[in-house]
Amino acid sequence: MIVWSKGLGKQRLPLELPAAKLRVSPDYLVMEGVIEPVCWNYAIRLAPNDLEDFLKLMSQPKTAEFLAEQSGVLWPFMLGLIAIVPRLLFKLMFATKQPALPLG
Repeated sequence: MIVWSKGLGKQRLPLELPAAKLRVSPDYLVMEGVIEPVCWNYAIRLAPNDLEDFLKLMSQPKTAEFLAEQSGVLWPFMLGLIAIVPRLLFKLMFATKQPALPLG
């Protein structure tokens, strides 16, 4: 991922997602790391709505078209998603608090 802002001028900085540390806070998923070569610490806080919006962006046809144009990316991406869905659904089923059944 490339990070850029007007304050950086023409400089673009690589944000190495595989090197990021992921932690869970009560309200956010937090990705933290260091941007090299400037040694800037960063923290990206993703709320549930942010993740929902990101998934909506990722599910747009434009995303599949982009991945299809990248050599050797679309099928590994799709197979990776298919591989994690059963495990993810299992975790989601047991991670959510189920409402108590009414007695009587």
